[in-house]
Amino acid sequence: MKDIPLARLCSKDYIRTVGRAWEKFVTDRPVEDDDVVRDVVIESWHRCRRNGVNPATKSAPLRVKGPDVDRFQLSNAEFYDAVRACVPPIVPYLMGSRTILITSDPHGTLLSVDGDPHLTDRMAADHIVPGAAWHEHTSGTNAVGTALALGRPLHIHAEEHFCEVAKPWSCTAAVIRDPLDQRIVGVVDVTGPPDTVNAQTWPFVISLVGQLQGHLQKRWLARRARLIELFEVAVKEHAAAAILFDVQGRVVARTAPAHSALRELGLDRTPAMGVLVAMPHGDLDLERLAAALAPGVRPEWLSPLSEGGRCVGAVLHLPTASRAQRANVRRAEAQPPLASAFLGLLRTSPSLEGLLRQAERFAAAKTSLLLEGETGTGKDVLARAVHEAGPFHAGPFVPINCAALPRDILSSELFGHAEGAFTGARRGGARGRFEQANGGVLFLDEIGDMPADLQPYLLRVLEEGMVWRLGEAVPRKIAMRVIAATNRPLAKDVAAGRFRADLYHRLNVAGLTLPPLRERTSDIPLLADHLLRDIAGTAPPPQIAGDVMDIFMRYRWPGNVRELRNCLERMVLLATDSVLGVEHLPATMQDEEPAIDSPAASTIRGAEQQMVLAAIRREGGNISRAARSLGIARTTLYRHIRRH
Repeated sequence: MKDIPLARLCSKDYIRTVGRAWEKFVTDRPVEDDDVVRDVVIESWHRCRRNGVNPATKSAPLRVKGPDVDRFQLSNAEFYDAVRACVPPIVPYLMGSRTILITSDPHGTLLSVDGDPHLTDRMAADHIVPGAAWHEHTSGTNAVGTALALGRPLHIHAEEHFCEVAKPWSCTAAVIRDPLDQRIVGVVDVTGPPDTVNAQTWPFVISLVGQLQGHLQKRWLARRARLIELFEVAVKEHAAAAILFDVQGRVVARTAPAHSALRELGLDRTPAMGVLVAMPHGDLDLERLAAALAPGVRPEWLSPLSEGGRCVGAVLHLPTASRAQRANVRRAEAQPPLASAFLGLLRTSPSLEGLLRQAERFAAAKTSLLLEGETGTGKDVLARAVHEAGPFHAGPFVPINCAALPRDILSSELFGHAEGAFTGARRGGARGRFEQANGGVLFLDEIGDMPADLQPYLLRVLEEGMVWRLGEAVPRKIAMRVIAATNRPLAKDVAAGRFRADLYHRLNVAGLTLPPLRERTSDIPLLADHLLRDIAGTAPPPQIAGDVMDIFMRYRWPGNVRELRNCLERMVLLATDSVLGVEHLPATMQDEEPAIDSPAASTIRGAEQQMVLAAIRREGGNISRAARSLGIARTTLYRHIRRH
């Protein structure tokens, strides 16, 4: 049932009814509908049962004892100071009233017990004393614990309590909330024998809640004003980009330059400034605050703000970029975002951003595309991205390796054949790869190895959009895109007469050349991290030791990304812990000498590149840690990687 009038709640008939219902409940007998118990009470009883609370408990457990009580009260100084300011003037009115005023922390541990001295002695036997644990999950249904469980005021009367220890009492409690973020900071409760409850109890408790929250509000405003004064003194000597935190790690104020600094760090889109940190409320701990700072923010930027030898807050000093750096950021922000099909490649290979933007534009067309580059550079991956981003994305992606099949089989595979076209031809004929790719993309890998006598037939299909099956005179119309790839220098093959010039120019309407891995070593840490995550699957990926990453950055990688993946797979198989060391490398790589064409430090740009690469190696390829060690944001480090 819902709440009932106070007169009925305090009636002997109701108390007897609830007592009978409680006896049935704790002995696992059904509680019939005519056994009337308030919903808020019966729901609390069920929670107590689920939490394993013993209904026969004779006293509440003592969570804090003896001299530790003073330290416990001090740890809740904000709320306890408000109690000590608001409660003493009320205590004289409680004398002779046979009622007690109780406060607790937000976890249900009692902070103070004041009131009729004759009653406090009696309550001490039940452990209604400072340090006692009266949360619902330890001491059953009671006003303090159940108010905390529900986050709202309520009254628990006599037999409604779950544990026997509390049944002699009637309690009215309400929660106290922080004026800034509305978190519960404590509870205030009036407790007495059941016959002391009257119509003035509720108004008294609610009035006291208003006084306590008003005191907290005044104290918070005073502290905030003083904190801002100290902050202004700390930053006035230089136009700093700085953010002020209070002792709970909440943002209080910031200087004008802080907004642009946050934007440069990629933090300006945070839903609220306060989520720059994610730490529990309590006294400010600079180490915990530093550990909870958003990615890209260095702990060294944090400094305490003290007054009278006590830490009252913290200041986060944000670095500001130069005018040239800000111009670079604006140019980068002006670039439209890449199509989603290319984002995975961009994340693992930032140095390819320019090439990927060209690929994005080429992808929007229907023309043929030629991808050139050494073996293992990822031509097939780029081809699939172009397919996904292009007008034929809804159709199939059909790959064929022109170097892997003999001439006769390759022609049948490409063009298909009619029934009886040759010995062993399939009954009813068969579709070739051109027809299979209709409405999609045909990926001709190793096009440079296509037999010379098949090249004119391929050219005819590209120019006419029709395909003739072997042994068939009727053409079939097709609509698709051809993407060709090669690791051979096709222009030289054309000049030497090994590849048809007209076919080369027909395929190379749009052409892209993927650089070898040795020419984009700045991508290696990101690629290695991505490949290790792929290799590990659902398991945590192993880390790469710093000296291994140093070898990776010097190695020539003749097999490019494919060789890097094979190397990592081998190392993972050999490793017995979570770190890949030099001993797991192939023997050919363990004695790798520095590359002759490694970037020189004789220029500012070269020195900057070496510093960035050294940080990445030192952190085993972890970009976040490398950015922190350099004192720059992760987004800034990505820009350095792309530039080099």
